[in-house]
Amino acid sequence: MDKASYLKKLRWKLRRLPVQEIDAALAYYEEYFEEAGQENEQQVIKQLGSPSAVAAQIIADFALKDIDSTASSTKKNMTTLWLVILAILSAPLSLPLLATVFLLILTVGIVIFSIIFSIIAVIVSIFLGGIAAFIAGFLVLMEHWPTALLFMGLGLIVIGISILLYPFVARVIKKIGQVSVQIVSQLFHKITKKRQEEF
Repeated sequence: MDKASYLKKLRWKLRRLPVQEIDAALAYYEEYFEEAGQENEQQVIKQLGSPSAVAAQIIADFALKDIDSTASSTKKNMTTLWLVILAILSAPLSLPLLATVFLLILTVGIVIFSIIFSIIAVIVSIFLGGIAAFIAGFLVLMEHWPTALLFMGLGLIVIGISILLYPFVARVIKKIGQVSVQIVSQLFHKITKKRQEEF
């Protein structure tokens, strides 16, 4: 038996394997023969054994490799299945907790909006009160001029105070908005980080 007939028989014995496995095995043994040289073909054939024995070894190795890859994919599938089961079992606990967190964030938002709205309402009411006092003083001017001057002066002072307070109040409202966004984002980040650590 020479190299060509040996490799031909080996290919026939490996016919049940995938084509790429057959090609890889034959390429290996062909290279083995070439390294030994043409003069040592018979010695290599004796060393390797029959094509049937070599084919049996290759098929066994392939079967073991296939079992390992199947076990690995099965393990991954089982891990995914356990995560799904854990998520389903923790749903009765996590859904109310998530709803509570959502309501907490919503409540913080409503409180911050209420504070901003009340500050704006106070400034607007001071400004409108100043205008009302100035108009009232102007209407009383014909009846009692000292009272009219008092009301008009107080009205102008209150209007001036509300105009002076406007930039300060605008800065305070802007700062409250920035701090509230920062607090809500940090709270959301902590919650999502804890959820990721649980899984």
